[in-house]
This record gives sequence, structure tokens and C-alpha cells, in this order.
Amino acid sequence: MPSISILLVLLGICPQIEGFVLSRGRAQNQLSWGEARAKAATTVAQLERNELKQIIRGSHFAATGSPDVGFYVGNTPAIHRLGIPALKMQDAAQGFRATEPKTDGTTTAWPCMLALASTWDEELVGLVAASIGDEFKGKGANVILGPSINVHRPAAGGRNFEYLSGEDPYLGARLTRAYVRGVQDRGVMAVAKHFAFNEQETNRMNMSAKVGPRTKWELYYPPFKAAVDAGVGAFMCAYNKVNGTYACHNHDILVQDLKTTMGFKGFVMSDWAAMHHVDALSQGMDQEQPGQIMLGSDPVFGVLMDSVVSSLSRSVLDVAATNILTAVYRFGLDVEPSCTPPNCSEELHSDQTSTETLGHPHHEVALTAASSSLVLLKNKDGLLPLTKDKATSLAVLGLAAWDESHKYFVGYGSGYVSPGSSAKTPGAAIMDRAAKAGITVTFPKTENLTEAVDVAAAADVVIVVVGTPASEGVDRARLSLSDYGDELISAVTATKKPTVVLMQTPGAVLTPWRDEVAAIANIFMGGVGTGDAWASFLFGDLAPRGRLPIMMPATETDVIPVSSDEDVDYSEDLFTSYRSPSLKAAFPFGHGLSFTSFEYNKAIASSTDCTTGAVCVTVEVKNSGQRDGEELVQAYMHFPNPSGGDDAWAKQTPDIVLRGFRRTKVLKPGESQHLRFEFTDEDLSLYSPIAGGWVPQTSVEICLGASSGDLRQKLAVDLSSDSTR
Repeated sequence: MPSISILLVLLGICPQIEGFVLSRGRAQNQLSWGEARAKAATTVAQLERNELKQIIRGSHFAATGSPDVGFYVGNTPAIHRLGIPALKMQDAAQGFRATEPKTDGTTTAWPCMLALASTWDEELVGLVAASIGDEFKGKGANVILGPSINVHRPAAGGRNFEYLSGEDPYLGARLTRAYVRGVQDRGVMAVAKHFAFNEQETNRMNMSAKVGPRTKWELYYPPFKAAVDAGVGAFMCAYNKVNGTYACHNHDILVQDLKTTMGFKGFVMSDWAAMHHVDALSQGMDQEQPGQIMLGSDPVFGVLMDSVVSSLSRSVLDVAATNILTAVYRFGLDVEPSCTPPNCSEELHSDQTSTETLGHPHHEVALTAASSSLVLLKNKDGLLPLTKDKATSLAVLGLAAWDESHKYFVGYGSGYVSPGSSAKTPGAAIMDRAAKAGITVTFPKTENLTEAVDVAAAADVVIVVVGTPASEGVDRARLSLSDYGDELISAVTATKKPTVVLMQTPGAVLTPWRDEVAAIANIFMGGVGTGDAWASFLFGDLAPRGRLPIMMPATETDVIPVSSDEDVDYSEDLFTSYRSPSLKAAFPFGHGLSFTSFEYNKAIASSTDCTTGAVCVTVEVKNSGQRDGEELVQAYMHFPNPSGGDDAWAKQTPDIVLRGFRRTKVLKPGESQHLRFEFTDEDLSLYSPIAGGWVPQTSVEICLGASSGDLRQKLAVDLSSDSTR
């Protein structure tokens, strides 16, 4: 069993995270891809035509938008005579989505994927993924419809909270590998989605993303390539079009890019009702989901109706079925098939919230993940953490502080997971922890703004808890806070009392009051552990360790807007987020404070003593503050003379791009640690359509810093002669 230090360090017990490593080899029941494909081909040769159609299309999904009782969101039936198991698929944005009647609250509401991205912690993401995988197995499911890994484009994207990559392909790739391995090492197949360019909800059923090859491969494809490299079992093609052709019918992205160039070996399923015509089966898609949508006993929607399947050649059906069964056998789903719908009632009604994974209780892992995702954006004059010396009384304001529906703990749509009755409101958690510190807490009895200001004026420190929601199916209309949160903060700051703003958000928000408050922190929809995470943070029980996986814009114009056009031109190319010279940040990508401070010294680059990389860099990080803490060092590449394309191509190269990050152990005041980065040829390359692929660069400047806006050490490297300076 791995060490539990990953949890203990966050509770202030253990000095560093170490020892938690998920398996990187094959699980006990897994075959190699080659063995699995050979077995699949043998099985498919024995399948009757009626059995083939059961494999290539889903079933038991009603016109009401829910699966039949005893079934899952996606289903294919078992074929017992050949030992083929049922595929049982469920949504997974924040854990196992409860669709069976009377099962809300029986699975853990995990931090959303964007919250996991803000941990910048592969080991923790792997542990959360493994835990989710175990809850899926406990519920009888064997396919998790995730991870969602699209790189953000518009800041107001309705599903941004679902996407593990945040705004960066390198960060997304690192975390995607960890998530896929974490889930699949528990015997549950992962599905990478939504492939590709599903970056907004507006017109998602018919909009066409116009994207060039460099933008595809450098900015939006790396997390999907990482999923392939991690051995993901399936992909889900998106609703939208790509360069004029629906994603599920798009030979260029499914066959050429995914299956050929990336080397994907599993199968491609459609998003729900994203298949438009039978020709998708010859363009790289293998399975229609949810298949025939039923109204009573009659199929009313779907492409692969019985009559259509009967008209298809056996070879087309065989290819799709072979791809699907290859993934089934690769992960040994036939060896441990579990229940067969509709006889899954016991599993579907089971309570998974008390489950343990690798010795870690899920409620503890959920709290650890929420706490690790918390990003401290501002802390003027070291107001936080709070002690009785700094404040004997607190005012806790904001509807989000006392909202027992926990509407800002989770996102909405197909990934919704109820936080359940065990979730504490932020206000209740803060009050409990303040009592232990001997600090009194007051709060308004009504929603009246004047009363809130009066309560604030009577306290030593004011805590304002605010948030805003998001949902699949609709993009956010604005980036402002909900429930008059901005107005409340502005009114409270007029009292001149030190004010701490705690934000629960689905993505980027505007902070027009940021210069008037003492401290700001953010959690991206942190799930069931949100309230306790806030309390532990405020009183210094654990230090903030999250970093922004997006940038918080300075104004509403400092974002890529959602487009209402049917043809959405990605004309900004690579210049999104921190890569854009024109978009200004209130808080930059990668930003996140600790309760202490750090110095970076003695950065050295070398290409002669690297064992696995093309260039290695070491840097000394010293805790120069007064409290224990850990630092996340980020490495950005600047390519001063891009080579491999023409002048126009060179001008489309961003000033800096993330290509590395490493975290120190928990350092005591005055303690130092040397971190070592090893950069591969790919890390030092740019994609050139003219050259037909990735081009290693001969000149690079490696920039080390605490965020994209705080670069502290720069090293120029000349790779043409393998020398450094």
C-alpha cells in the first residue's frame, strides 16, 4: 500500500509528499493492445449480424433524457455466449453522476476538473482519479465518461469547470496522463473528451471551429495526445463541426490526426446524439451513443436503426466492433464483468461515500483535493492566516456563505453530482473553526445590504463568500459574481475594515474591487470539501498550494469572447490566455501565493549531464519567509528566433509557453532545495505545418518563475552547438 503522506502533508503532519505512486504498468487483467486486438478479431469473426449491432450502438436511453431504471447513461448489452461483458458508462465531471431514482448523495462530489487543474499536482490528480474509478466500480460501471480535457478558449465557456487542462496544453497533458492512469489502473476504462474543439456551448450542435494545423497541434491537441500516450481506452467525438465537418464524421481529426498520427488504439464513441449519418462509421467513429432513444417501446431517434444496420457491409461493422472489443479486452472488462443491467439495482443504490482507495477514505481525499486546489490570489500585509492576535471578531457575509444547496460547490449539466447532506456551508465551517480559536463570528439575519454593512463595521475582519454558477448547455452571460456579490464587496470595503473575499467559481471572474480588499482566494467548484477547506485555510491549518490554471482577466475585454457565429474562426491562433500580448491579467496564469515567500538562486543549464532530457536546469529555491511552505517553480520557454517556418509563422510564436513545473518539499524558514528540470526535444520544439511536424529549436531562453507574470531566473541556451551560457 502506498504511503499516506500525500494526505498527511496537507494536514500539516508530514514534511513532504512522497511515496504515492499509482501503477504505471498493466493491471492484473490487462492484455497488451496487440493481444487485445487479436482476441477481438477472433471474437468478431464469431459474432452474428444481430450481435454486431448491439456492440456498435447504445441502448436503454429514454426520450426523457435519462437511462432506463437499472441501466446507465450509456449501455451495450452482454453477449454471454462469447463472454462479452455489458458496457456500463456514466458521466463523471465531479464523480459518478446519480441517474438512478433515489440515489442522490450516494457518491462523492469531488472537486471539478478545473479545481484539480489548479492543484498542479499529478500524484493528487491520480489519487482522485483512482478514487473516482473505485466508486464507479462500486456502482457497477466499467466506463467513465471522462476526463474532459479541452483547453479553454472563451473565458465564459459554460463547461470550463469540467476541463482539466485549464488554459494550457502542457499543464493539461501532464494532468491528463495522471488522471487516465489513475482511473484505468482501477479496472475502469476512461474516455477522453470532447474531441475536438468543443470550447463553447453556444451553437455547440452546429457551430464549426475553423482551426489551423499549428493551433491544433501546439495548443489544443497536446492533452488528447497525452491521453493516447497514457493508454486511454476510448475517445468521445464532439457535437460541433471542425473546419466544416461534424467532429464525429471528420476523417481528418479522427483517422488522420487521432488514429494515425497520435497512434490511438481504442475506439471512438459519439457524444450523445452527435452522430448524424451512417457514414460516420467509415470516417473513424465506432459506436453511436446513446443509440436508439426510446419512447416507451418504440425507437424515436438515432442513426443506427435496425434497418440501417442491415444495409451496412459486414466489413464496416467488423472494423467498428473490433475497435470496441479491443478496448474491452485491453482492460480485462470481460474478466471482471460485475453486474449486467437491468440487474444492477444493488450496485446503483450502494453508498460509495465511505469507500477507501489505497487506504485513503474518500472524504479525506476530497478535502485534500479541495484544499490543494485553493488559490490565494492576494494577502496584503500578511492578514492571513487569521489568529486571535489579528482579530477577535469576524463578520461572515454573502449568500454563498450560508447556502445549504451548495450551488457553488458543483457545476450543473450532465456532470452534476450532489454534495449530499455531509457538506458544510462555508459559514458553518468557519464558525466552528473560529470557536476553537476563541474568535467570535457574526452574520446578517437577512439579505439586506444595509444590515450586512452594519455587521461588517462592528467586526475586526470581514469575510465575504461569493460565487457564480455554470452549466453545460449554455455559456456564461457575464464574468461578474452572482447574488450581487460585487455590490456587497464594494459596500463592505467602504467600512475600511480588512476584508477577505472567498470566491467559488466555475472559471474566470472579474474582480473590479481587488485593490480595495485585503485578501482574495478562489476555489473552482471544490465539491463536498469546500466549506472545511475554507476554514482550514483561513486559520492556517494548512497552507495554500494551488496555482491558477487560467488567468483572471483585468477587464471584460481581456478575454476571448464567446462567438454567436456558426463559423467560429480561431483567428487568434496561439495567442490565448497568457500567450496573448494584448490580454491583460488581474492575476496571471500560474499565480498563487503561500503564507511565506521564496527566493530563486543559482539557476544553471546544461546539455552534457542529462540522462533523459536534451537540456537540464537546476535551481535553488529558498524559503525566505517566516512560515513553513512549498513552492511550485514553473518553467516557460522563450524562443527568440523561431525556426522551421516562414516569417508569418515565426510571428505567430508566443513570447513564452509553459514547458515544465516542479514542486519543492515543505521547506522550513531559511531552508533551501535544489530542483532539477529535464527538458525533452519535444519541450524545446515548435510545430510547423511547412516542415510537416515538430521542429527542434536551436535557440531558447528558459525562464523560471512563480507564475507567467513573475519570471525570476532566465537562462539562454544555444542548442546548435550543445553549449549553454
